[in-house]
This record gives sequence, C-alpha cells and structure tokens, in this order.
Amino acid sequence: MTDVIEPNKLDEVKINNAVKELRLFSEKIFDLIEIKFDETTELERQVIAVFCFGAINVIIQRDDLSQPQAYALAIALLINVFKYDEGQAVPFADDLIKATNKENHPVMNTIIHRGIDGHYQFVEKLYGNLKSNIIDVLNVVKKKV
Repeated sequence: MTDVIEPNKLDEVKINNAVKELRLFSEKIFDLIEIKFDETTELERQVIAVFCFGAINVIIQRDDLSQPQAYALAIALLINVFKYDEGQAVPFADDLIKATNKENHPVMNTIIHRGIDGHYQFVEKLYGNLKSNIIDVLNVVKKKV
C-alpha cells in the first residue's frame, strides 16, 4: 500500500527542502570564497544574495513551486542567511523578482543567471567552478563600484 501525501503537505516538504538546500548552497559559497559572513562587506552580501536568488529560480522550476512561494523563499533567505531585517528583506526580494526581467536591472539579472549556473555547479559538486564563478562575479562588481 502506498501512502499519498496531501498536496499541502507536499508543498510544505518542498519548501522545507528548498530552505535547507539554499542554506547549504550559501554556506558552500562562503566556504569557497574563504570569507566568514561577519567579515563580508554589505556589497559582498548583496552580490552573494543576488547570486543565491539564481538558485531559488532553479528550485522553484524544478520543484514546481509558485511565485508566492519563491517570494517567501527569497525573504527567508535574506532574513535567515543574510541577516537582513524584514524591512530590508521585503524590498530587496521585490527588486530580485523584478530583476528576473533583464530590462528592469541588467546587472542583477546577469548575477542571477550566474547563480543559476552556480546552482548547477553546486548540485554536480563542481566546487572549483563554483568558486571561480562567484569570485569572478564579486570581482567584476567591485571593479564597477
């Protein structure tokens, strides 16, 4: 006999798994760049958060999650991993979602797409490539500032 998971419970499982995956993804990034979170600059945190939003895009498509669930994941990531308060996280999440359209924010859109690549590198354990990817993004952004 096979038990069937109720749709609401299935969504809850998917969300919990996504939160865990995003935490592991962000932890791996900080390990690879060899900078503790507390030692990062605000610019570095913002860039890494945008990069991680690329992973959210992959996860919501892969797991068939809704846009409101993606929004909730983004806010949770910004609050729990990047230590923004709710007043900072909500408008940042709004900007991230708008940036999925390249015309709204080309730089953030490019970083999101690098994060999409980064998620693949993470899942496939291509950590050298992931490290080069995020360091390259950070260096390019720092040069432009």
